Amino acid sequence: MTRANAGRLRAVDDEAVAALLSERLRKGHALQQSPRRVYSLLRSAIRTGELPAHTRLEEADLVVELKTSRNAVRLALQQLDADGLVDRRPGLGTVVVSQIQSFPVFECVGPAIGVTGALLLLENQRIPPTPYLSSRIGGGSEPLHMSEFLVRVGGQTVGVFSRYGHERAEALEQDRPFLKPGDLSWYRRIHGSAPGDIRVVIEATGADARTARLLGVEEGSPLLVRETLYFDQNHDPVELHSTYLDSRRASLLAVVTDGELQHDAVAQVIPPR
Repeated sequence: MTRANAGRLRAVDDEAVAALLSERLRKGHALQQSPRRVYSLLRSAIRTGELPAHTRLEEADLVVELKTSRNAVRLALQQLDADGLVDRRPGLGTVVVSQIQSFPVFECVGPAIGVTGALLLLENQRIPPTPYLSSRIGGGSEPLHMSEFLVRVGGQTVGVFSRYGHERAEALEQDRPFLKPGDLSWYRRIHGSAPGDIRVVIEATGADARTARLLGVEEGSPLLVRETLYFDQNHDPVELHSTYLDSRRASLLAVVTDGELQHDAVAQVIPPR
């Protein structure tokens, strides 16, 4: 078969699949039949507190409320059970047992970690300026300051937080660092001023063996990674922060109202403990 013929066959197959899906949508066959969409709706309700801990979830009720199939509900609940958010037991039903903690997308605003949780110091040392670190935050041959912490909320470890910087961060170099009400960010707490530019990257990865042990998850478990690069008022890079969060129990949130990023939005949505 020539490449041209193969290409034409693939185009015909794609058109057939598109036509089939379009027909299913017109007839309503695809309406809320996806376990993924049901899972997403239920997980969102747990995250926002609409389904708080100890809530009993009845499959029959969810089928009616979500206008979906019983199979979609069952598969979605199985995934929530695998996430550790609900407990499913034969004869006893399904109960919400854990909440999802929301952290700010922009680490620079929202004192969520300092107010609602705790950082527990793991390591604090000076390290050589490797090419990879130097390419991110600049500097010469002087060693960098590195601190690493467990992120704990409500007595549970939900993440690992690492900080690299040119200067010491005395606000962090203690067993239980905290944010003062006026700090609004670890950068401001460390440097006593607001940052200049900020770059944030959010990715997903699997837990390596050490991180898995720290978070109490299996190796390879899905994690959210938030990397924040801070620049000073002269636009020079000075701080690199990375946070690895257990994606089953943590989420990243930003709220913008009338074009303004809300500083206290995250603290408001995290349920009190």
